[in-house]
Amino acid sequence: MAKDAPFRDPAQPLIRRSADRHAWLALLLVIPALLPLLAPGYFFRAHDAHHSVFWLVEFDQAFRDGALWPIWAPDHLLGFGYPLWLVYAPLAYFAAEAFHLLGLGFVTAVKATWALGFLFGALGVYRLGRRWWGPAAGLVAAVAYTYAPYHFVQIYVRAALAEFIALAIAPWVLLAFVALWDDPRPRRAAWAALSVGALLLAHSAASITYLPVLGAFLVVKTLIVLWPRARQRGGIRLVQVPGPKIVWAGAALILGICLASIFLIPLLVEKRFAGESLWLRNTYDYSLHFVYPAQFFSSGWGFGFSTPGANDGMSFQVGLLTFIAAALGTVLALSGAARGRLAHRAEAIFLAIGSLAALFLMTPAAKVIWDTVPLVSMLQFPWRLLALTALTLALLAGAALHWLEPSPRQTVSPYAYVAALALIVASFAYTRPELVAVRPQDESPLAVIEFEMAYPDMRGITYWAERQPANEDSPLLAEYLAGQPLVKAAIVTGSGVIIDQSHTANSARARVRADETVHLRFYTAYFPGWRATVDGQPVAITPDAPNGLIGLDLPPGEHEVRIRFGATPARRIGVGLSLAALAALGALALIDRRGSRRPDPIMGRT
Repeated sequence: MAKDAPFRDPAQPLIRRSADRHAWLALLLVIPALLPLLAPGYFFRAHDAHHSVFWLVEFDQAFRDGALWPIWAPDHLLGFGYPLWLVYAPLAYFAAEAFHLLGLGFVTAVKATWALGFLFGALGVYRLGRRWWGPAAGLVAAVAYTYAPYHFVQIYVRAALAEFIALAIAPWVLLAFVALWDDPRPRRAAWAALSVGALLLAHSAASITYLPVLGAFLVVKTLIVLWPRARQRGGIRLVQVPGPKIVWAGAALILGICLASIFLIPLLVEKRFAGESLWLRNTYDYSLHFVYPAQFFSSGWGFGFSTPGANDGMSFQVGLLTFIAAALGTVLALSGAARGRLAHRAEAIFLAIGSLAALFLMTPAAKVIWDTVPLVSMLQFPWRLLALTALTLALLAGAALHWLEPSPRQTVSPYAYVAALALIVASFAYTRPELVAVRPQDESPLAVIEFEMAYPDMRGITYWAERQPANEDSPLLAEYLAGQPLVKAAIVTGSGVIIDQSHTANSARARVRADETVHLRFYTAYFPGWRATVDGQPVAITPDAPNGLIGLDLPPGEHEVRIRFGATPARRIGVGLSLAALAALGALALIDRRGSRRPDPIMGRT
């Protein structure tokens, strides 16, 4: 087997210039995939398209109200509010919010985030493919990844923004750990930890998809080193134990998890209060969404939904050309003819095994595994593993191109350009979303209300509510629809009057004149983190039936009542761990003096 080292060529300066040129070419070839983002309108008919925009509206309200790490979405549950970013990883919306704060409208900011995901993912795959098999492989792998049919399902059919961003981060995670394993040192550990943290903050289900594969990859790398091929000295077999590699990789994984603690710890502790089980039943039951083998190669395309059986309204194909190229790469990696021509054969074989395992797990034949391992049920849809095969098959396609290079000294042959063009042509028809005009209400809180009225089963529920709120349960509904200011507080028992009131995304206030003891209700869902003060003094709040809204008793007299959504012990611990991890990453980068003078294999600069 060829030496386990990054691709090298004797003409190093030429290679470096060529690699940089082909990185730019890879990014240039992404443009046809994202051209619809430059057109007016938005693909609002896609499954989660409205979410991708109105969640940014909700995020922006909370962020501008002082929540640097937003949790509360104020307009969900018919205006009662919901802790959306307690259960939904928020990284994509931080990126979109950054674009919005730079002056882009909500729809345009989301489009910019989609485009960033395309470019960032392509560059990550290019750098990984180039590291293993050279610039030709990197170029083909980047194009195959970008034009994987599931990539277009994610954006133009499903409009699943968070999952799309996870697709962009995944190759960087593998690249960071490959670089760390090849040369374990502090700065590379910091990059690896940062990539893991970003993936965990991008999408919870995506983390379940990628991190076990990363763990398996590191185990395989360890076994390769421990394989009995050690030298014979004095009759004693000496095995080189990769202690530093294992320690640094383990430290990076732990630091990455700690970095994401700001999201993970509140999720683990408080998700039961958010009715999280609602999202794992009915149409989200994994047993209804297996893929039948013929669907992997069907050229059919649609904008419908996943349904039980083989007649789904959306495509689950892997891309025939990419699959053929990946199969060729696998055969070459297994073939003796590849010796001396295909570097990193073990990595190629691992990718092939991972691809086959993922394809099998998506089929009905794997149901017993899904039934046996509870964690995988969080994926909700078995076909989400297409995100994994998009990466593994793209890299294998790049490996095939490296083997076909006529000379190892020639950086890129015409084969690579022809293959890249063929991959683009094969999937270009899938870059045509159903665009519709953007209405003013699509970029306002009213979009949330319209969606929940159209899909009442998607309203969610909190632990203290007896049922999902119905239209007649919310006195705010008429105010939303009429465009009037929301009245968020009301006296429900006792005699008194509310003199004035106001609210923000994370707070509300009411000035109350009570003639007797009254019960004041805020039309805001009760949840850990909400606190109330009366005339500046903390008071207890209770969840009012049937919708679990915030209630409190007031004595006679005139009072200033305020509620504010804030931290809980779990959230404080999460913030503390994340800040500590961030400080540790900074320290690792600073103490790595040697790394500051050497090329960075991850970011591609010194």
